[in-house]
Amino acid sequence: MDKSLGVIARSIALKLIEKRPEIQLICPVLLNTGDEKYENFIESAKIIAIDGCMTRCATKLVENREKKPFKRIFIPDMSKKYGIKPTKELTLNEENEKLAEQIMEEIIKELEDVDVKKVLKSPKFEAIEFFDITVDKYHFNVPKEGYYFNENDYWIKPEGKTALLGISDYLQNAAADILFVEFPEIGSEMEQFDDAGSFESSKTVLQLISPGTGKTIRVNKALENNPELMNQDPYQKGWFIEIELKNFEEDKELLLNGPDYFEYMKEKIMKEKNALEQIRSEKDV
Repeated sequence: MDKSLGVIARSIALKLIEKRPEIQLICPVLLNTGDEKYENFIESAKIIAIDGCMTRCATKLVENREKKPFKRIFIPDMSKKYGIKPTKELTLNEENEKLAEQIMEEIIKELEDVDVKKVLKSPKFEAIEFFDITVDKYHFNVPKEGYYFNENDYWIKPEGKTALLGISDYLQNAAADILFVEFPEIGSEMEQFDDAGSFESSKTVLQLISPGTGKTIRVNKALENNPELMNQDPYQKGWFIEIELKNFEEDKELLLNGPDYFEYMKEKIMKEKNALEQIRSEKDV
């Protein structure tokens, strides 16, 4: 930071954070001292290394940890690309602020391209075996394996270090036609049982209560134009968000697997059926 190129690098980083608040700034000095917070973060993060001079300290710090930066920025090369000569002063002039702005916009564009590819690349689903029950004219099903449920009727489907979240078939039946969804911000973190977005149906507005702890890394953009997918296919095409898991083994202790949730759901359905029949009986009397 005692050289103008380093000041430009800092300006780029701050502009990135202003544009995309989920981006976190890693200080090379603190990282080099073995700060545990940074060491843990760098293991799972997408790293953008911004180097001001030929020593390329930022890139080396990442590569020393056997990580490959998602993107490398070398200020002298970018200066030539945009035809703006770096100032020798530690206070950036208008041209150098413009250089930082252009580099920031280039990084943002690349991140947005990655986000679009994530949206377009839908999760792969295999055929599901279900437990099922029909009560009156309503049919309810629950996947036999691979899915875990909280008692609020939301599911989580872990796949390695990530997981999809969604609503159960029971809940979509109870909610009726789903008309609108509101997702959490990409990068937002949640604890188990925190709100993780919401959805509105013809009957009510509900918060999605997360079965797991983690960070939002993707949302199901298809629901913006087709929220009814949550009714039509709640366990696959109607998934809600994807999170990066923090400690699912711990979360799992407070969840129900498929068979247990099916029994829990059946008991709840029968209680509701009996209560409704009691009300009808009282009206007839």
